[in-house]
Amino acid sequence: MKLLVSTLLLITLVKTDPVPFSTTTNYVEYYPGDPDSNVVLTSPHDGHVRHDDVPDRIQGCYNETDGTCDWRHDCDGERVYRKCRVITWADRDSSILALKMRQVIGRELGVMPHLIVSRMHRSKLDPNRDRNNAAQHDPIAELTYDTFHGKIQEVHDQFDRPAIHFDIHGYTSHNTDNWLELGYNIRGSELNQGLLNPEWSSIKALAARSDKSFPSIIAGDDSLGKLVMEEGYRVVPSPQYPRPDTGIEGKYFRGGYITRKWGSLYGGDVDCVQFEVPQWVRDDSEVHGERLGRAFAQWVKDHY
Repeated sequence: MKLLVSTLLLITLVKTDPVPFSTTTNYVEYYPGDPDSNVVLTSPHDGHVRHDDVPDRIQGCYNETDGTCDWRHDCDGERVYRKCRVITWADRDSSILALKMRQVIGRELGVMPHLIVSRMHRSKLDPNRDRNNAAQHDPIAELTYDTFHGKIQEVHDQFDRPAIHFDIHGYTSHNTDNWLELGYNIRGSELNQGLLNPEWSSIKALAARSDKSFPSIIAGDDSLGKLVMEEGYRVVPSPQYPRPDTGIEGKYFRGGYITRKWGSLYGGDVDCVQFEVPQWVRDDSEVHGERLGRAFAQWVKDHY
């Protein structure tokens, strides 16, 4: 029943939007933004296609000498528990939330953001990992990976001023706190200790050009967390929950490969924020996408 509802909602959202550009692999969807937009969203983990010719991703072989992983299925070496592990479950309905948020952000800003969605299931491909881990040397998965990240590069290259990239995810692994999480590539332990160094952050470009303090941008009056909080959500970091240790379980995702690769950590004027939400938010994307889209749009107005 939930799958039917999710499918119907996705169809409704797509009908009100331009037809997405589909790449030649058919596993990446691109919803074009307006030419003067400086916002892009990605959804890497809500794919449903389990390609019969693409093997399932499996744990890699761990090399104790240099601490690296060999992701070939026929690799030599031991598959050590908790080393070179893979996650294969999907962030169900996160792309539906991203679609709704895109529509609302576009309405509030007056220009429609870009959106890029991976439609290959995470058991076959994980675009939020480096290429070898993500595709495990399978040529079909590699082509989809290259298409997904190539489209991100193409969109980023269109920006002619400071821009923002929101990477939309969902979690089910730590529901005790049941909060929303904004990842700026700052570790939870660093947030807990107050070690807020913009040089480590995926929004380093914003920090460099802003006259606001970095702590305020991360968890204070100038933060995205404050705007999300004002829409009625528990969110970390924010003025209410500035650190993961202010929660019960205190778990927190700081952002992954996409956040580090496509944000301003290594230079450039495009920042990136990873957004993690629990399943109950994604189960009603029409309602929550409206509220969250308003908050995200206001933060773009404030800083970009």
